[in-house]
Amino acid sequence: MNQVDPIRDLKAIQDMYEVLREKSERDYLLFKFAIHTGVKLAELLNLHVDEVLDAEGHVKTYWVEGLATHIHIILPEQLRDELEHYIHQTRLDSQALLFQSNRTHKGLSRQQAYRIIHAAADKLGMRHIGLTTLRKTFAYHAYQSGISISIIQKYLGHQTTYETMKFIGISKQASTTTIALNLQP
Repeated sequence: MNQVDPIRDLKAIQDMYEVLREKSERDYLLFKFAIHTGVKLAELLNLHVDEVLDAEGHVKTYWVEGLATHIHIILPEQLRDELEHYIHQTRLDSQALLFQSNRTHKGLSRQQAYRIIHAAADKLGMRHIGLTTLRKTFAYHAYQSGISISIIQKYLGHQTTYETMKFIGISKQASTTTIALNLQP
């Protein structure tokens, strides 16, 4: 199996947004939701509309993944607005899959999802991009934004922080932490 990488460059993420949005709103939102939440692929492909909506029918402010119920991911306001617009525009009822095949109205397969992401990356000349790239991109940018590697580890369900660092491509040398305490009066 080939190793895939996170998308580290913010400009490359923006380019992916543009390419995917040109193809379809569904593909764009599939990618955007995945990299903002780090959702597991199986959950992403089986995500129902009611799982992202609150009691008032608006997209939830927070995403909570599986067992990591103590870790909440704030969905950016623009993403929430785009998801609401998409749900209303496509007339998806609350029991429908959020990201479904346009032809069969059933869930996207792993192969379909891979083709969506890989085709966009290929169009941009990006290499080493696959479905795991989505979760890796989330984890990498969470780490870069200052989230503790141990929190990311717990969220991803990894056994060790070393496994998480390897997953997102952070070397031990690049992850030096300095703590300076001055507890004197």
